[in-house]
Amino acid sequence: MFPGFYFDDHRNRYFPGSPPAPRRPPPVVAVAARPARLKLLHHPPLLPVTPANAGYSDRYCAHIASTSRFDLSPASTFGDITHFCSSSVSPTRRYLGDSKGWLYSSSSYQSSSSSSDSTPDLQMYIWPPEINLHSHSQVSSVNISGQYCVQVPVNLLFLHLPASFAFSSATCFGPVSRIAVQNTAVSGRTTLITLNQVHDVRTSHLLGSQLILGAKGRAVYLPDIDISESTQILRNRQNSDIFAIDRNERLVYLGARNGSLTRHDLRIPLDESNGQWLYSSKNTKVPSSVLYLRLIQDYQLLVSKMNGELCTYDTRFPLQNVPITSFKGHCNTISPKLGICVDPAQNFLVAAGEDGRIRGWSLRTGKALNNDLTAPSVTQTSDFGQFRNPFKAKFPVPVSTMQIVEENGNDICLWVGCRQTLYRYFLGQVSLER
Repeated sequence: MFPGFYFDDHRNRYFPGSPPAPRRPPPVVAVAARPARLKLLHHPPLLPVTPANAGYSDRYCAHIASTSRFDLSPASTFGDITHFCSSSVSPTRRYLGDSKGWLYSSSSYQSSSSSSDSTPDLQMYIWPPEINLHSHSQVSSVNISGQYCVQVPVNLLFLHLPASFAFSSATCFGPVSRIAVQNTAVSGRTTLITLNQVHDVRTSHLLGSQLILGAKGRAVYLPDIDISESTQILRNRQNSDIFAIDRNERLVYLGARNGSLTRHDLRIPLDESNGQWLYSSKNTKVPSSVLYLRLIQDYQLLVSKMNGELCTYDTRFPLQNVPITSFKGHCNTISPKLGICVDPAQNFLVAAGEDGRIRGWSLRTGKALNNDLTAPSVTQTSDFGQFRNPFKAKFPVPVSTMQIVEENGNDICLWVGCRQTLYRYFLGQVSLER
């Protein structure tokens, strides 16, 4: 130790002067923990169902499930009924397509009431055949938008417009799709339009005069059905067949055979985009074909797949693959064509299963209309008695077409086509006959 010096242990040497005062550690300042990033971007909070709303929904579901009033209409079709569609404008017109490629329409019927307690009223609708599109092809879909009506067989497309527009159109499936445009006000005048690059049309969507076809490897967009030369292609990355279509004003949703879900914006040049993948469908390990799409309640997309999945997704959050609501009990494994529909007020959903039964769910709560989804069919001594309640009946074959329409201002009717018979159920109404 030398006078006037101090030894620095850290540097291992002497320095002149006094050793510096030891440094105090900085005071610990309590810092508020950074809040976790909100999950709102991927997990949108759902509006809670209040007890009052839930109670009303439960009572409404029970009311619909108690249906027992119905009638039936034998249809003199050449094949089994494959599609049914009813217009919502007056005068009401109804359309049928069968498995033999025939198209039928009806606007009148005769009622034959029965005094038997077990036999329903027979509604004798007159179904004159309009045209046979192809004898080896079944009609797969019928769409109505305002005064336009599009009917699509598996091999063909048929477009019918009422007298105010006085046009009808048909297309041919196979190697070349042909659209036949007919002026119904002038007999014998038909115009044929050929789409050389469109094959295997399976579904369609009509909005005003804009038509979208679900075809092999693509969807085809016709901005104006009167100008066929303006067709545009809605492509998908894997060129998979399109099984399901729905759209709003500008956005088109496509469901494909390979299980992919894509969204196309019609405001963007279609030749510059392959669409947007939705709900991580491209990363699905075991994909299943998308069979049905329906936009409901402003921001939800109802999706049905061949593996029995039936659920809704949020269209505002396309990256989130967790469904908003899953509807349990739907039965499907291999059937590509099963009836499914939503009521006009979008309160409940009805879907047919491949086991021959019809099931329903509330779109607001996800609960089943009939609590016992696996109950066997009701056994009655009458042939017709077992069909009184659509949610307890077991049909001889899986139902391929259904529609819920509002009739006579107050009646909510479920139309069911099975084989060569049309059943009409007045939902929520109870028959006095037991």
